[in-house]
Amino acid sequence: MNRAIYAAASGGVAALARLDAVAQNLANVSTAGYKAERVVFRVRSLGTSGPDNLDPVLRETAAQAGEPLTIRDFSQGPIRPSGNPLDVALAGEGFFAVATPRGERYTRQGTFTRDAEGFLVTQHGERVEGDNGDIQIGAGDVTIAEDGTVTSDGAAVGRLKVVRFANQATLAPEGTALFSAPPGNVATPLDASAVQLHPQAIEGANIDPVAGMVELVDVSRGFEAYMQATRRLDEVANHAITDVGRV
Repeated sequence: MNRAIYAAASGGVAALARLDAVAQNLANVSTAGYKAERVVFRVRSLGTSGPDNLDPVLRETAAQAGEPLTIRDFSQGPIRPSGNPLDVALAGEGFFAVATPRGERYTRQGTFTRDAEGFLVTQHGERVEGDNGDIQIGAGDVTIAEDGTVTSDGAAVGRLKVVRFANQATLAPEGTALFSAPPGNVATPLDASAVQLHPQAIEGANIDPVAGMVELVDVSRGFEAYMQATRRLDEVANHAITDVGRV
């Protein structure tokens, strides 16, 4: 009986982790450059001992889902024109580099603006880095070319620093669409020929809202089913103990 309860409870924990990820994704369906969360699990045996080893069915079914791990899906999001000269979307691999008080961070969110000092910044105020440092665009008319070159009133003022990682799966989200790289995962700058930019456009979240709603309903029902199974198994165990005690 304990095996069944453990298996059902582990399924509920797995479903709850998926539910959190799906809810987080749907909450960011309109966030430019957002990358979806996916949950993976390690399925492990509950262990068999004694006569149980002789039962092949029990050996195949006595397992539980554990160690839920949330990973980022860095697949391409849809690119949509915005008409804003400070917007730029990345196609293919790569991240924009930005300067923060915590050091260099990385983002796919190319909805840029300018601060009071005339620097190109993110929507949250981090300065966008160029090949030679911060990019000061002043108050002039700004154009961002497909290779990342930034011009203000016709004069080149820098080129967007776009980097790639050998193992982007290790990037850690920090909120506000920023990612940090762990020690050893070094950012490699991409040259102009390797950068694929779409000026006056934004990359949307790589989430299908309809599929996300369907998944939300499916996971919610699965979680409830696991919880009902756990309650029923607990009731059966309670009745068995009570009946045996009465006899």
